[in-house]
Amino acid sequence: MRVLIYISIFISLCLVMKSCINNKANADVDASGDRSRHAYNLTGRYEGDLPCADCSAISTTLVLNKDRTYSLHYRYVGKSDELFQKSGNWSVNSDVLLLESEDYNYKIEGNRLSQLDLSGKEMKGNLAGKYILDKVD
Repeated sequence: MRVLIYISIFISLCLVMKSCINNKANADVDASGDRSRHAYNLTGRYEGDLPCADCSAISTTLVLNKDRTYSLHYRYVGKSDELFQKSGNWSVNSDVLLLESEDYNYKIEGNRLSQLDLSGKEMKGNLAGKYILDKVD
């Protein structure tokens, strides 16, 4: 009889511990999602002339929509009049804007976005401060 009581207590404690762990994990995920959603007012239009190796600049416009979709338009100034377009979904991880189907991510800096290098680090060198898209509306 005692063994049955001990087994029941052990199983009850295991279930309580498991439910506490899962609830804590779920609460952390929900809280971090809420913070990323409310910490930034990212929707709007961003523009800038990014550095280009073989042209004058890359004239870039990024539109972030409330439904978490984006459209990216860019033109190689002094090289071609062709307008390139990409679109997809966007998300935020910490202070980094992630664009689906895009190689580059952007660090969120108030009302501007700073393009990160391909490894996700801040740009270095003389042109580092030129990889900026400013919010225009």
